[in-house]
Amino acid sequence: MEPYAPVFQLVAWDRAAARAYTYLAMLAGPAAEILGGRTAVVMKHYPDQPHLFQEDLCPLVPTIILSHGLEEWQTTVLTNELHRHLGFYSILGVKMGIRARELLSASLDELAVESAAGLTPPMSCLNDGLQVATGASLGRGTIRVPPTNSPVAAAVFTKGTRKLWLRVKDEIKERIRTDTQRAIQQHGNLTPEYFKEVRRLSLHYWGEMNRGEIFEARFE
Repeated sequence: MEPYAPVFQLVAWDRAAARAYTYLAMLAGPAAEILGGRTAVVMKHYPDQPHLFQEDLCPLVPTIILSHGLEEWQTTVLTNELHRHLGFYSILGVKMGIRARELLSASLDELAVESAAGLTPPMSCLNDGLQVATGASLGRGTIRVPPTNSPVAAAVFTKGTRKLWLRVKDEIKERIRTDTQRAIQQHGNLTPEYFKEVRRLSLHYWGEMNRGEIFEARFE
């Protein structure tokens, strides 16, 4: 006699729940296991439902999450709200900080960061993404941003005795420079239309750029 096998019947399908964090974390792949979860402090959970976001971002939500994982999604959402607009370098700062955590197998709040991006926009916008992505913050004294007349989209990340240097690749910097100049020529500098174009391009960068491919990396 064969052993009894219970039969289960699906009586309801909660589509929103099916897309919730356990499912998305599984699709995020090995990076999710390395980085661990981002625990909410005042929210119950981080939003990931497309209808909760602005119209231009709404259709991109599932693709971005599936391409880059929940950790990068949550971090970029937080960074954009902190930064007050969608920009190239703040998004690159997120991707750089998360890539550093992957390479150093570091959780949030475990890295010390020294940024070479300086204190002058637009390059310094990298610093906002670095802070949110790593948990290193000015308030905690775990990120340093030395003043410089020659800013570079780069940073050194320290975990214990290990140091990792990351820098945005030259072809990415050239693409940003070209896109920025084109936006200025078409819309003027720092005009409302300019920022609309920067937002459009930033959404594209966010979804398209793979953090594993856009940085030079060196352990020091």
